[in-house]
Amino acid sequence: MAITVTPIASDLIMHVEKDGGMGTIARKYPDVKTAATDADVYDVANGTNGLAKLQSRVFAGVLRANTVEIENA
Repeated sequence: MAITVTPIASDLIMHVEKDGGMGTIARKYPDVKTAATDADVYDVANGTNGLAKLQSRVFAGVLRANTVEIENA
């Protein structure tokens, strides 16, 4: 049985620390290009000119959520 996987969507989810350091806040940036590499997504979040530099809160981490369609070919 052959399975095919087709990328449908990808989201960047950046975590920043709450005031006082008690937990994190998730900031979601949808519609990331599915062809973007994981390194590119990380650079957008926390690279030299990344989104973390625009935050007043401390960067805590980044997630990438991929949605794929799985079919029996």
